[in-house]
Amino acid sequence: MATSQDYIEFVLEQMEAAHTGLHLWYRPMFGEYCIYAGEKPLLFVCNNTVFVKRLEPLKEVLRDADPLPPFPGARDFVVLDVEDIDLVGQVLILLERHKPMPKPKRRKQK
Repeated sequence: MATSQDYIEFVLEQMEAAHTGLHLWYRPMFGEYCIYAGEKPLLFVCNNTVFVKRLEPLKEVLRDADPLPPFPGARDFVVLDVEDIDLVGQVLILLERHKPMPKPKRRKQK
């Protein structure tokens, strides 16, 4: 089951309600979504569930969250309760601060 357009819009509204000042946007990926702050990927939304990569700076904040894989064969991520606006704000700030930018893709030589 893919994530619905209504759900991804709800998630973004919840994140904007956290008033982090981050420029958040999403991009569809194989029927699911990735949420970005600027050019930095922060969260995955799969099957109408928000997933956060398990990072050391988030351990304390997400200690009660459930670990689940976002799709079969994936490593466990942590499920984020997007209805908890305070938690969402804390997680977004920590992710933006501690998650590295993705490495630039190398062009194939011909």
